Amino acid sequence: MSILKKITFVLLSLPILGYSQSQFHDVNIGVSLGSLNETGEVKSDGLSPVFGINISKHLNSQVSVSTNLILGSSSGGSGDDKFDTSLMALYANLSYYIVQHESFAVYLSGGVGSLSFDGELENADSDFSQKLFSNNSMMLTRAIGFMYPVTNSINISASFNLYNPLNGDGLDNYQEEMAKNGFSAFQVGFTYGFGKESEESAEWSNPIDVMTNKMNVVEDQVATLVIDTDGDGVADKFDKENNTPQGVAVDGSGRSLDVDSDGVPDYKDIDPFTAPGVAVDSKGLELDDDSDGVPNSQDLEPNSPEGCTVNFQGVQIVGKGAFLPTVYFDVSSSKLDYGNYQRLATVASVLKANPSYKLRVIGFADSVGDSEANYKLGLSRANAVIEILINTFSIDINRLIADSQGENNLLANEKVKLKLKDGLRSNSDGTRFLNRRVEFIIE
Repeated sequence: MSILKKITFVLLSLPILGYSQSQFHDVNIGVSLGSLNETGEVKSDGLSPVFGINISKHLNSQVSVSTNLILGSSSGGSGDDKFDTSLMALYANLSYYIVQHESFAVYLSGGVGSLSFDGELENADSDFSQKLFSNNSMMLTRAIGFMYPVTNSINISASFNLYNPLNGDGLDNYQEEMAKNGFSAFQVGFTYGFGKESEESAEWSNPIDVMTNKMNVVEDQVATLVIDTDGDGVADKFDKENNTPQGVAVDGSGRSLDVDSDGVPDYKDIDPFTAPGVAVDSKGLELDDDSDGVPNSQDLEPNSPEGCTVNFQGVQIVGKGAFLPTVYFDVSSSKLDYGNYQRLATVASVLKANPSYKLRVIGFADSVGDSEANYKLGLSRANAVIEILINTFSIDINRLIADSQGENNLLANEKVKLKLKDGLRSNSDGTRFLNRRVEFIIE
C-alpha cells in the first residue's frame, strides 16, 4: 500500500476512532441526495443521482474531520463516447467553518479518497471499471457547504463538491488533465448530532460568541464582588453575616467582631472583655447563678443564699466588707444602660437582706478633660445609680450616700501602651472604660 493510501486510510478512520473519546455533542451522522455531472469534454445527460453518508467529528468549534461514502450513477455523451457508469467513492475531508452564526454556517473542505466505478461505452460495446484502493483509484476532493440547524440535534445541509482522480480515467472512460478529469456533485441532506451536549463544542459555536459569553459571565461574577447589602465593607459573595447593623465593625468574612470570643458580638456584648471560655448570657455577661455579684468563674461558693453578703471570691461574710459589683458608663455619659441593671439587682438584694446597711455610691471618671468636670461627672453617675436603686428597686433614699472620686483612683493605667498585632496602641483605646464606673461601699 502506498504512503498516500495509508494516509487516506488513517484520515478515513479518524472520525470513527474519535467517537469513543468524544465528550461533547460534536459527532454527527449525515445522509444526502443529489445529482452529479462530468466536468470534462464529455458531459452527463439528464439526472445522475448520487447518495451520500458521512460521519464527522469536530476537533474544535471551527474544524472538523469526516469520513464520507457516496454511491451514484452517471450517463451521457454521444456517439462512441456515450457512457453509462455506476460509482462508489470513500474519502476523508478536513472542514473549516469560515462563517459561523447562531442560525447558519458556511464551510470549506478538502481531502483525499478512493474512487471505484463500473461502466460501459454503449456504442463501442465495451466495459471499463476501477476497483476501490486500486493503483489508479486515488482522488482529491473539495467542497463548499452550508448548514442550518433545525433543532439542537438536527441540521439541514447543502454542498457543492468536486472530485478529481489523480490518475486513470474519469467516469466517461476518457482521460483528460486533472482539472477536467472528474465530476461534480450538488447534494442536500441532514445530519444528526449525538453525545454530550455542550454549547462550547456545538457545530454553531462562534468562537467570538463563546469568548463574549465567557466575558459576560466573568463580568457578572465581578459585579457581585461590589454588592454589599449591609454596607459593612465585605461583598455579599464573601459575607458570612449579611445583615450586620450599620456601623458595626466586622472581620474579613463579614462577621461582627467578638473580641472576647464569647459568642456574643461586640455591639451586643455588655461585657466585651469576659475571660476566655467562661459561660455568658445572651448579652455577654458572665453567668452568676446565685446572683451574689461574683461571676461563676470566680465564685468559690456558687450557691450562696439570696441576699447574703459575700467577698470578692463569693464567700459569704457577716457584716461590712461585702463585695458588690461595679457598673460602667459610656464616654462623658451618666446614663446607665440596661445591661448594668442585673448588677444593680444584686446590690439591691444585699440591701434588702440587710436592713441595717447603708451604701456609699462612689462615681469615677477617666482622665479625659479637667479635674473639676470629671469630679462633677463622677457625682452625676453616682446620683444616676441612686435614682435607679430608689425608683426601680424601692431602696430607701436615706440608706444611700452619693460621692465622687472624679479622675482619682484610676482603675486602669491610661499611660500604658498595649502591643497589638497592628502595632502599639494606647491603653485608653481598649480599657479606659474601666475608669468610667460607680463602686459601692457598705457602711
